[in-house]
Parts: sequence; structure tokens; C-alpha cells
Amino acid sequence: MKILNFGSCNLDHVYSVDHIVNTGETEAAEKLNLFAGGKGLNQSIAAARAGAEVYHAGCVGADGGMLLDVMTESGVDISNVRTVEEKTGHAIIQVTREGANSIVLYSGANNSLTEEFIDGVLDRFSEGDIILLQNETNLVDYVVERAYLRGMQVVLNPSPFNEKLSLVDFSKLSYIIMNEVEAREISGSSDIEVSLAYMKNKYPGLKVILTLGASGCIYSTATERFFHPAYSVTAVDTTAAGDTFAGYFAATVAGGGSCREAVRLATAASAIAVSRPGAAPSIPEREEVLSILPSLRPAANPGDGDKIREKIESYVDESLRDARLDALAEILGYSSVYTSEVVKRVMGKSFSKLLQDKRCTLAAKMLAETDMTVERIIYTLGYENESFFRKIFKEKYGTTPFEYRKNIKKR
Repeated sequence: MKILNFGSCNLDHVYSVDHIVNTGETEAAEKLNLFAGGKGLNQSIAAARAGAEVYHAGCVGADGGMLLDVMTESGVDISNVRTVEEKTGHAIIQVTREGANSIVLYSGANNSLTEEFIDGVLDRFSEGDIILLQNETNLVDYVVERAYLRGMQVVLNPSPFNEKLSLVDFSKLSYIIMNEVEAREISGSSDIEVSLAYMKNKYPGLKVILTLGASGCIYSTATERFFHPAYSVTAVDTTAAGDTFAGYFAATVAGGGSCREAVRLATAASAIAVSRPGAAPSIPEREEVLSILPSLRPAANPGDGDKIREKIESYVDESLRDARLDALAEILGYSSVYTSEVVKRVMGKSFSKLLQDKRCTLAAKMLAETDMTVERIIYTLGYENESFFRKIFKEKYGTTPFEYRKNIKKR
């Protein structure tokens, strides 16, 4: 399966700064580097380095030779890139010591696509092939329409988000890879759950990948959902993080991998990319990702802490009789495996231990304040059987339920 990327090509002027420049402020840059960039180019290179057969389509100016060389060296077919009179697109990027960035983008040649050119390129591809799109070129809506009619799988990264995207029919997309800002712009809500529900209800056939930066990402469809944590690395430059993710995700799907595997590899590749300077130069080869992946560790989720603790305790308290780890995972938006890790980290005990402690505490309260039989208490709290309850209770209170009640009544 081939990947066609109709995307931007930019010359990135990257300035290393102490902090992002504010309005009216002048700051001396510590260093200037010139890199090949543009979301389209970055994503094509990421997909090619991930092992896919990638064809880039777009426009550059006469000053864009460096960009063509970089793509060719990375294994991207550039036979569908044309040179136009307009100057090549470029970006002015500020990068802080912590890896945060600010970008000013000039579209240049990237806005030189024509309908005739688009149709001519698409004629060379087949039903089932993947077309990867961003929003740094003109006529994105036209490309989506024509690719959809040809039966191609359309993957859109709606970045940068602007009014042009209102022309795109999202129901004709196969996948959308968006961040929290883009999700808010599309759904009208800053609440992740509301955004995902909006996408599911309005576009039930769309596969949504919501990237959450250091908090990981969520994959969501009408019938499936899972969470994947980010990996812990020291960020140097986050410029190509999203593009690396998109390219690796598309490449893995094109190669027949599952969406779960695509998310895992994409997350690992983007973690490696942010640990290096530059955009295209930071994108790793597939072999490197596979070799480093076993040593990567999930990052601590900034959303853990009090808010997550509250959600865990609330769920267990309200569902004490039939509480399940997979049900809690659905509420938190995580996988069951990662939810188990979060519960241990936030609550200081396993989900099973937390559940038994809560049940035992309530059982003691019921023994002290009611005349309910032990059998009825066991049923009410959802214990597996009477012997298991008596064992857990004695471990916690050092006595049997009967003796505990008798001692309480004597006081």
C-alpha cells in the first residue's frame, strides 16, 4: 500500500532563545540553524523512515533544492513535486532551552496547487492507498473530495487550524490526527470527553487520534477506544513531534499494522524526535525506534494527582458492588493496563487492594450501625464469597466479623 502526501515544504529558520519573544520585546538569539521543514515534508520523511513507500506531492520555488535533496535522501519519491515561480515556503521558529516553540509561517509556493495538478497526481494512485494531508497548502478540501471519490484512505492532520478547514467534509476522512487545541476548535469544547463524544456522534465512521502532548494520546472510534501514555524523554525541540507521530502512524497502518501498534510506534518515534534539535533531522529511522522502544518508559501523567484521585475514589464509592478496572479505564480514557499503573501510583495500592479496603471499611460500618446479617452484607458489597470476606476482614481488623460486631455493641 502506497502513501501519497499532498503537503508543504518549508525552509525552517530555527532560532535558539532563552524564552519566546513577547510583544514589543527584542531578544538576541543564541544560535540560528537552517533546516528542511514544513509539516508535509516532515510527515513524508517520517513515513519513509518508518519503512513506507511514500510519494510527496506539492510545490517549491527555485530556492527549494535543499528540500528535494533531503526528501530524496530519506527515500521519499519526489516525482510529484513541481517547481514554481513563487518562493519556497518558510518558517521562523523560536525554540527555548526547555524545547517549547513558537512558529511564524509563510506559505509561499505551498499555496500554488491547482485542481488540474491535483487530479493528475491522484490518477497515479489506487483505491485503498493512503493520502496524508495537513493544512499548510491550498485546496485541502478539493484533495479530500477527489481522494474520497477514488476510494483512498484519507488521513488529515488539521494543523494549523484555520477557516480553510471549514470547507473540508470530515465525514470523508478515514482518520484524523489532532491535538487538544484542534479538538477544541472542531468541537467547540475544551473538555476532552465532550470533544471525543462530538466526533463520535457527528462522524461515526471516523477514526480519531487525539494527541495530548506529555499526557499521551487517545484513539477513539464508534466501537473502540484506548489510551497510550507518552514516553519519558528530555525535550530539546518539539517542532517535529506531531509530524513524526502522523508519519509513523500512517506508515504502520499502510504496512498492515493495527491502529494500536501504529499509536505505539508513533508515540515512541515522536518521543525520540523531541529529544533532538531540528524538524526533519530529528526524525528517527524505524530500526532505531524498534531498538530503543524496549527501554522507553511511560511519562508521569500531569493529570494524575488530586483530579485523578478524585475520579478513582468517586467511581469506586459509587460502584462498590460491581466496580471493574476496565470500567474505570473507560472513565479515565486510559487502557486497562495503564489504568492499573495509575491507580498504584496515585492511590498507593493496586485496584484490587483499593476495592477490598473500601468494601471492608464499609462492612465494618454496617456491622456497627445495622443489624444486617453477615451474608447480607457480603451480598450488598459484592464479595466473591463468605470465606474470602472473612479472610479480608480479619487481615484488616484482626478479628472475625462476628467478634467485631460483638465488641462494638459492648461499647
